[in-house]
Amino acid sequence: MGLFYERSTELEGEFDVLITLVADMITAQARAECGNVNAPAWSVDLHNLSMKLFKHLCSARTLLEPCGFRTATLSPYGYIDHSSVTVVTRSAIENYLVMHWLYANGDEAIRTFRHNVWVYGGWKKRSKLFASTKEAKIWKQTAIEDAAALLPLVEASPIYQAYHSDRKKQVRQGNWQTGAPWNQLAEEAGLHRTYFASIYPYLSGYVHSDYISSMQIGQAVDISTQYDLAISSIQIGLMVMGHFALFYANLFPAAQAVLDGADAGRELVEKWSLNAEDMDFLYSSEDGVDQGHG
Repeated sequence: MGLFYERSTELEGEFDVLITLVADMITAQARAECGNVNAPAWSVDLHNLSMKLFKHLCSARTLLEPCGFRTATLSPYGYIDHSSVTVVTRSAIENYLVMHWLYANGDEAIRTFRHNVWVYGGWKKRSKLFASTKEAKIWKQTAIEDAAALLPLVEASPIYQAYHSDRKKQVRQGNWQTGAPWNQLAEEAGLHRTYFASIYPYLSGYVHSDYISSMQIGQAVDISTQYDLAISSIQIGLMVMGHFALFYANLFPAAQAVLDGADAGRELVEKWSLNAEDMDFLYSSEDGVDQGHG
C-alpha cells in the first residue's frame, strides 16, 4: 500500500479557515448570552446543536489524516478511514437541517411548537430505553414525566390541532419529523433537492453498511483512493459550514459581527453557501434521482 499521495491543500486550507470562523461565531454568541437566564429554550438548544455540528466537522477533518494505529502486521499511517469521515459528515448535515427546521424561518409560533415537539420526541425516546441500573431507571421515569407534562402544550397548539389524525398520532408517539423526509428539510434549508437526494443516500449507505459502502472499502486499497473518497465528504462539510455561517449570523448579532469582520472567511462563506438556484444548471428536469431518504 503506497504511502505517497497528493493532497488537496486548497480544500484543506479552506476548511481550516471556515472551521475557525464557525468556532469564533459560536464562541461570540456564547459570550453574548453568558448569564442570560431569560434566553429562550430554542436558543439554548440551537447553541448546543451548533457545538455538536462543530465537533462533527472537527472529527471529519481529523479523520482525513492517516491513522497512526499499528499492529504486528499493519504499519502506522498506512490508511485513511474515509468510511468514518462519510458517517460523521452525514451526522453533520442532519444536525444543520434540524437546526434550520427548529428555527422555522423566524416564525415564533411555529418555532415554539416545533421546539416543543422536538423536545417531547427526545423524552419519549428516552422513556422507551431499557433501564438496568437504579440511576437509569430514575432518568427513564423523569423522561416519562417530562414527556407527559409537555404533551398538553403540544396538543394545545393551533398548529397541532390543524394536523390530520395520522400526523397527530406520529407527534404523540414522539416522531418530530411527522413523516417529513430529510429531502424536504434540505429543500426548506435552501439546498438543491436533486443534489441532496443524490448525496444523502450515499452517506446513509455507509451508516447502514450498504453493499456499495462495503464494495468501496474493498476497492480503496491504497491511501490515495481513501483520501479522494474522504475529501469528497470534506467538500460537503464546506457547504454545510457555508450555510451554517449565514444561518447563524442571521440569528445572532454577535455571530454576525464576527462574520462581517472575517474577510477571507466571508469570501469562503459566499463561495460555499450553495443554494438551489446556484446548482440548477447542473441538473435537468429529466434527471431521475431516487428520492429515498435513508
